Amino acid sequence: MTLVGPSLGSAVAIDFSINYPQAVDKLVLIDASVYAEGTGKLATLPEPVAYAGASLLKSLPFRLFAVLLTFNRLPFNIVTDWTNIGRLHCLLPWWEDATVNFMMSGGYNVADQIKAVKQKTLIIWGENDKIIDYKFAVRLHCELPNAKIRQIPNCGHIPHVEKPTVVSNLIMEFITANRSRLEKPVGVLATVQD
Repeated sequence: MTLVGPSLGSAVAIDFSINYPQAVDKLVLIDASVYAEGTGKLATLPEPVAYAGASLLKSLPFRLFAVLLTFNRLPFNIVTDWTNIGRLHCLLPWWEDATVNFMMSGGYNVADQIKAVKQKTLIIWGENDKIIDYKFAVRLHCELPNAKIRQIPNCGHIPHVEKPTVVSNLIMEFITANRSRLEKPVGVLATVQD
């Protein structure tokens, strides 16, 4: 299979591809959050302080700030919609407990595993990502021997949402590379368009 991991999902994709290499033929990492060293000092917070932090994470002002960082440019009415959408998972009854458990567990750290990835990898990065700097895309590209990197202009942290056609075309081109013309799936576009 081709495994796609956006943001923190890239850490999960790397971990999975290393632990189950026979299951993963190719890897696609989108604005990969793979160099964070877990949750750092958050793991040592007293539990009540961790719960206060989780409450802050689901607050409307924080979610609005996250949307403004995530997307390149959005009209205000769409910012409002994305703020509400981006907050939905925080309203689930188990979310605070899961967030605190994640924080206190030390989080996800795959930085030491990256060089063990053997699969062909496509790294996709939004040119205007304000959450994870492009230098980490370059670092990732340097550490993965079978990787190629593509940057998407006028795009923020979630290219698969902001520029879905561009991202899907890049992924299809990557998946079908080195296949014969007859093996290509129906409907694959020959050029990347906005």
